[in-house]
Amino acid sequence: MLGDAFLKFAVGRHLFLLHDTLDEGQLTRKRSNLVNNSNLCKLATKSKLQVYIRDQSFDPRQFFALGRPCSVLCSQETASIVHSHGNCSTNCSNIEVRCNRNHHWLHKKTIADVVEALVGAFIVDSGFKAAAAFLKWVGIQVDFEASQVSDICSASTIFKPLSAQMDITALENSLGYPFLHKGLLVQAFVHPSFNHPGGGCYQRLEFLGDAVLDYLITSYLYSVYPKLKPGQLTDLRSLSVCNSSFASIAVNRSLHEFILCDSSGLSASMSKYVEFVRTTAPENGFAEGPSCPKALGDLVESCVGAIFLDTGFDLNRVWKIMLSFMDRVMSFSKFQLSPVRELQELCQFYNWDLEFPTSKKDGMSLVEAKVKGENVSACASATNINRKAAKRMAAQHLFRKLKDQGYKLKTKSLEDVLKSSRKLEAKLIGYDEAPIDVTAPDAIPLDKLKLQEPSRSRSNPKVYPISEEPKKITISPSTRSIRQPQLPSLEALGPLSTASHGNKLLGGSSKKTGRSHLYEICAVNCWKPPFFDCCEETGPCHLKEFTFKVSLDIEEASTEIVAFGTPHAKKKDAAENAAEGAIWYLKNAGYLRE
Repeated sequence: MLGDAFLKFAVGRHLFLLHDTLDEGQLTRKRSNLVNNSNLCKLATKSKLQVYIRDQSFDPRQFFALGRPCSVLCSQETASIVHSHGNCSTNCSNIEVRCNRNHHWLHKKTIADVVEALVGAFIVDSGFKAAAAFLKWVGIQVDFEASQVSDICSASTIFKPLSAQMDITALENSLGYPFLHKGLLVQAFVHPSFNHPGGGCYQRLEFLGDAVLDYLITSYLYSVYPKLKPGQLTDLRSLSVCNSSFASIAVNRSLHEFILCDSSGLSASMSKYVEFVRTTAPENGFAEGPSCPKALGDLVESCVGAIFLDTGFDLNRVWKIMLSFMDRVMSFSKFQLSPVRELQELCQFYNWDLEFPTSKKDGMSLVEAKVKGENVSACASATNINRKAAKRMAAQHLFRKLKDQGYKLKTKSLEDVLKSSRKLEAKLIGYDEAPIDVTAPDAIPLDKLKLQEPSRSRSNPKVYPISEEPKKITISPSTRSIRQPQLPSLEALGPLSTASHGNKLLGGSSKKTGRSHLYEICAVNCWKPPFFDCCEETGPCHLKEFTFKVSLDIEEASTEIVAFGTPHAKKKDAAENAAEGAIWYLKNAGYLRE
């Protein structure tokens, strides 16, 4: 369970930083493709991990000593011959399994579970870094660059103009955390329905925060309840990370008061649910109330994602905030498994038949819960606009009715197990990463970038003008594609030097951005600093794309160069593309000599 949570966290964080233009749904699909059982099984068998798995007792008849392998090839056709001792069932062709070298067939999920268990073992024994190294060895990339975190923090400045629509100080006090990048805090409360010029919403932060909370809560349960069975821990985690649990946190912290949305229906449903929660006794449960708006739980996840970014991925600080968030949830004062599941388990125990016939009337769903068995026949019904909510309410009514009649499971309920279990101190397991400094210069927004005025005494490199006649040269992406099929990367321009006797005038290391290179070119040649301008915005409000141009005034050549970039979802990337176009032209036009 611990390894599964870390996989979700590490892969989710990697994808979040790698694909900064993908929305929550696209990121979720990419993560699912990487961490599902099929992919884990494929990667494990590629690394030969399955040969070490033992899920049955030792059978000497199936043992082949080292150096004396079995001569029979294992396949579906030979399964009945080499698996004559019952290691493979008769319907193996319908089950996706793998065979190890001793002709021991393993189910796909078994192999995937072992990969997750190994990840958990590395975390407990040696921490995050060891677990990440194991995943890299298996074939799952989870690494990232510190600059990616700084870039996302810087890009959040586009949300700062919206801060006038909310009380930032009150919101920070409610969360118990003062933000360094206020734009991240504002973004965490921008609902997808909100129409604003900058575009964007909280969904990407929600994706990140969901993965962070999943690992933190799993770490909490793993450390606090070491004696619980895996199934019981899974039930506890399901109760803790569900939308209704997060919604109760949002209501307790009054987060709904700060959301920016343009949906009157959402506002009404949130107000109705908040009023119901605040006026209903917790012991009565919330199954019969109005449906819980997903946006309430999303706010908690997006806030955690924003805090995680703003702290530079400092999981220790997020852990402390999470503990204060989860006080209400972790106390399990409203402990309640799914009433449908509880009713199903009770019916299975007594071998009863259970049905949920459904009908519609006046736009409302009527669901009946019917139980039939030896010496028992009972039913209950409920009506709700949502069919699933009506089913939960009907199941809860019927379960209470049967419980009052004396029917109950012989085994201890999870609630009773928790009451009798000793709670240990909560610990954040395995975290050994160093936080990232998100206040570095790379995190400064484009419009706040300040450079020192160039000094003519530093160097006086030679400039090679194209023409003595004053003119304006425009370089568009199409022009670059005609003159050169592919725009060269900064590394392709070679190591650069600003020495006065050198001929390469780009200056700096290959790790610098195109904008930094362009500023250095202007400084070395004593030109005016380049002027960046967002010249075009396209696309709908929630999927804006920006096009930048950069202007260079070369006085010695009486020339003005204007380079246009290609449209990008982030202003910083658009400006970077325009800068690279200007560098490409300067090099190919002879201004910068090889």
